[in-house]
Amino acid sequence: MTSYQKLLRVMNTVADLGAASAILGWDQETYMPDGSVSGRANQLSTISSLIHHHMTSDETKQLVSQVQAELSTLSEPEKRIVATFVRDHEQATKLPVELVEEMSHTAALAQDAWKRARAASDFSIFEPMLKKTVDLKRCEAELLGPASHPYDNLLDQYEPGLTVEVITPVFERLRKGTVALLENIHEAQGKVSDAVLYKSYSRDTQLEVARQIIQVLGFDFSTGRVDLSAHPFCTNFGKHDVRLTTRIREQDLRSCLFGLIHEAGHGMYEQGIGSVYERTPAGQGASMGIHESQSLFWENVIARSEDFWMWAFPLLQKKFPEQTNTLTPRDFYRAINKMQPSLNRVESDELTYNLHIIVRFEIERDLIAGVIEVADVPRIWNEKMQTSLGVVPPNDAEGCLQDVHWSFGGIGYFPSYTLGKLYAAMEWNRMQQDIPDVRDQIRAGRFDSILAWLRSNIHVVGRSETPSEIVMRVCGRPLTEEDFLTYVGIKAHDVYEIAKIC
Repeated sequence: MTSYQKLLRVMNTVADLGAASAILGWDQETYMPDGSVSGRANQLSTISSLIHHHMTSDETKQLVSQVQAELSTLSEPEKRIVATFVRDHEQATKLPVELVEEMSHTAALAQDAWKRARAASDFSIFEPMLKKTVDLKRCEAELLGPASHPYDNLLDQYEPGLTVEVITPVFERLRKGTVALLENIHEAQGKVSDAVLYKSYSRDTQLEVARQIIQVLGFDFSTGRVDLSAHPFCTNFGKHDVRLTTRIREQDLRSCLFGLIHEAGHGMYEQGIGSVYERTPAGQGASMGIHESQSLFWENVIARSEDFWMWAFPLLQKKFPEQTNTLTPRDFYRAINKMQPSLNRVESDELTYNLHIIVRFEIERDLIAGVIEVADVPRIWNEKMQTSLGVVPPNDAEGCLQDVHWSFGGIGYFPSYTLGKLYAAMEWNRMQQDIPDVRDQIRAGRFDSILAWLRSNIHVVGRSETPSEIVMRVCGRPLTEEDFLTYVGIKAHDVYEIAKIC
């Protein structure tokens, strides 16, 4: 057995342990009894320590050295796999196993505390666990090595190579462009009614329609399934076992429908990663930003287009005739694209969504830097919401407790959502060049060529390429906010039927 084959066995073991951990996490969010939290925390902590052991053992260190000396004998995919593993290995060796176990154990307990705090709309229930989480993440960031900003090492875990110095000016230009566009459409906002979205819709039928749509888009139910959870998510235990969750609100058609299309975008990405990378660290999405570009591409670029509803609206009318019989596809398209500031990130529109992300980015960046403390979060959250979006949450549940991410230690994660929007707009521009009749195909309910384009350009390489490599290869230029602002400006112009948007 070669050194590479021996190292590959280590990778396979780590991947299998990661899948086992993911199954336990999925179960915790879907079917696990409420009283099982403490035991689950111990189980997840044990698996985390096992993963860390295999990543950092003396044997693994020796194999890494041997394989690096023999790179010239490996194929190009094998070299990519090794490079990805080495990056993870080097980061893992910087973290003591005790810290890894504590972070995993804390995450399980913190998620339970967050659920209880959100249900009671009381930040104080979550505050001690969030403080512990922030302390642990500060320690992790410091151990990972010198950085221009303490937040950089955490951001790098979700978007390799990205830094505060790079992302801040992009977000500033995006904020400026968003605010200007909001001002342009302000007087026309009364032209669009979204009342159809808030009628009464059968929960079971909502889920039936959403499942039907994502199957046509290309989500493979033979290797995937859908369940319900408090917060929608996608997880996988390999490309042949992908789990989606959604939530259903009887008085809000958007939640289940667009939530499931979003998660299906993630799921189709996982199902499309090249088989050569299975059970290796390269057999994952390239980054959370690239991952979000896939979910947001399907949710927003495709499923919030008028072309899409020329095909899909008759399906909706068949299931909900009383609620939709007076509307046209264009009426529904305009309703689902109403743009105005709101309290909720998940259900906000394409234009204002990024302002929600910038608020979260600034708070977690400053938490890690020690500029603010956990006790300040509710107050600062409300102040930033007022400044950025002109709205103030009436309680903690609709404010700083609305997201699950900080509870599982996902500090550095939030920027990925906006990066996904920027990447998706760039991908859409390129796709229209490569598939000139793509809009005609959407109107006809044909999505095979769209999925095939995403598969061949993005999905198949998994994590074997970095985000910047993928964007440069596919789009021919680095990350920019310009494509998104142009895309959303054209949509706002169309939805509000304004002659010109400056």
